[in-house]
Amino acid sequence: MEILANSAYVCETATPYVMGHANRERRRLALQASILRPFTERLLRGASIASGMHVLDIGCGVGDVSMLAAGLVGRHGSVTSVDVDPGALETLRQRAAAEGIANIACVQTDVCAFLPGRLFDAVVGRHILIHTSDPLAVLKHCRDLLQPRGLAAFQEYDFQLIPPSYPSTPLRDRVFAIMNGCFAKAVHANIGSRLFRLFTEAGFAHPDCRVEFPVEGGPDSPCHELLAETLRTILPRARALNVPGAAEIDIDTLEQRLREEATITGAGLPGSMMFSCFARRL
Repeated sequence: MEILANSAYVCETATPYVMGHANRERRRLALQASILRPFTERLLRGASIASGMHVLDIGCGVGDVSMLAAGLVGRHGSVTSVDVDPGALETLRQRAAAEGIANIACVQTDVCAFLPGRLFDAVVGRHILIHTSDPLAVLKHCRDLLQPRGLAAFQEYDFQLIPPSYPSTPLRDRVFAIMNGCFAKAVHANIGSRLFRLFTEAGFAHPDCRVEFPVEGGPDSPCHELLAETLRTILPRARALNVPGAAEIDIDTLEQRLREEATITGAGLPGSMMFSCFARRL
């Protein structure tokens, strides 16, 4: 699997990835992917990603969605994985090689600078539009890379919708408030709720949209590490933006305190609301 370079022009919709590109962030992405895999697999199957299709995965990161898609399209299909982070693409290359996956090609570029000279049967993306300055322009570019009646399937969080835990979990709620306050100032925090309209404005017919979230619980849940590591990653930005509560949080003990709270309360802990949407281009 070769990593190709493509730098035809700089995409005007590009914006710095809030979460960064460090190794710690790549681990966080892998942890998140382990929780979200069932949701994404349902989306891809529901969107009819199937054997023999040629799929584009934008903002692929370390490749969890790419590898899911590669399994669905099989050896007669292919996945082209696009990301700006060469370290993430190298991780994907190594993971694919270790699992014997040979139908993924990696392209290091901004998505709007990607001009492959061919059309795809489907384009997929998870948690990418939230980090772009112009999500509609990105979706329109993706539409233009699709065959007639080609599919688009995207998943995006909505950080303005916070499902409550039961019983209440004050520490978890504080963490979510800081995260949501930061994302509200830094990115499109309500991008999930906007997906349906974005799809229709971008030229896709009859979007199929739904919202869901995992509910974890107990001291051994991976959600405690994920929540703590997500906040750790964005905390400098949250403090710079003067998000309420960001200056006071003790990040180094946060994961353990979240586990203790989960043990004491026995609460069901909802994750962030995630919207899934798929449709065919007009």
